[in-house]
Amino acid sequence: MLTAVPSKSKVHTFKITPDQAYSGMLESAIPHVLTIDDGDSVIFNTVMLQEGKLRAGMTYQEFTDTRSEVVSRGNSIYPLTGPFFIKGAEPGDVLEVRIKRIVPGDYAVNFIHPDEKKLGGLPDGAGVKEGLFRTLRISADKKTAEFIPGVTLPLSPFLGFMAVAPKPGGKHPPGVPSYFAGNMDNKELIAGTALFIPVNVPGALFMAADAHAMQGDGESCGNAAETYAEEVEMEFIVRKDMKLERLMAETPTHWITMGFHEDLDEAARIALRDAIAFLSAAKGLSTEEAYGLCSLAVDFRVTQIVDGNKGIHSMIPKSIFRKIEN
Repeated sequence: MLTAVPSKSKVHTFKITPDQAYSGMLESAIPHVLTIDDGDSVIFNTVMLQEGKLRAGMTYQEFTDTRSEVVSRGNSIYPLTGPFFIKGAEPGDVLEVRIKRIVPGDYAVNFIHPDEKKLGGLPDGAGVKEGLFRTLRISADKKTAEFIPGVTLPLSPFLGFMAVAPKPGGKHPPGVPSYFAGNMDNKELIAGTALFIPVNVPGALFMAADAHAMQGDGESCGNAAETYAEEVEMEFIVRKDMKLERLMAETPTHWITMGFHEDLDEAARIALRDAIAFLSAAKGLSTEEAYGLCSLAVDFRVTQIVDGNKGIHSMIPKSIFRKIEN
C-alpha cells in the first residue's frame, strides 16, 4: 500500500504550548496552524491531557478537580496539535500518514475510577471503592517504566489520537473515534507503521494528541499510560490512487482494518467486512476465499472497549502471501 514519496519533500518543525492547543469539537472549520506540501514531514510535540494540567504526582482528587475545571469551560480533555493543511489533498483522496518516530515524555500516568462513577471497561463495578492515580517514571533510555516494584513494563509509544477533519457540517467530540479516525487508541500504530485516512475536506486538516507510553488491547480501565510526546515525526502523502470508505493501517508485518461502533459486535462486523473487501481488491481473492481466509489466518483484536465508539481491528499477516507474490 505504501507509495513513493514525492520529490523535493521538506521537513518542518512545529512546537506547541498548552495555551495554543485546540480543545474544541472536531469540525471542518478549525483554522490550520501549518501548511505543508504533499510528501513533507513534520516534527512536532503533543501536550499532556487536560490542557497540559495532568501531571506527575497528583492525587486522584486533584486529577478529577482539574478534569472538571477543563470540562466546565466547554473544552475537551484532548489538547490537539494541529491542524496541518496538506496541499493537494481533496475530498475523496486518502491521506497516508507515515509514523517515523515518537519520543515519549519523562513520565506517564494511569488512573482507576471508583465503581460509583461507572466508567472504564467494568462500569457495572470492578470492586474499586476509591479512585487511584498512579505516576509511572519512564527510564532515561525511554525503554521501560516501573508499574509497581517487581513489575517493569516495556515502552511501546504511540498516539491514541490521530485524525483528519470530519465532513463539512459535522461536529464530533474528540474522544469518540469514527470514519475520520480520532481517538482510536490502537496500540499497533507505533513508529514504522502507516495510517491511511479518507480525506473529507480540502487540505485534510490532520490533528494529533493523546500520547501513550504503552497500552494493552482493550484499554481496560479507561486509559493507557498517558504521557506527552517530546517529539513526533510524521510524513504526509496524498494518495489519489486509493479510495477508502474507512481508515486502514499498515505495519511491516500486517495490514490492518478497523471498525468503530457503540456496539462491539458491530465494530467487529465492520472490521471483518473491510478485511474481506481489502483481500478481494488487493489480492484478487473471491469473497468466499477472503471470508474463509479471515477465519483461518486473520486475527481480530479488541482495540478498546471504553470510548464512545468501541473498536475492533483485524491483523492480516503479509507473510502468508510471500510464496504467491514471489
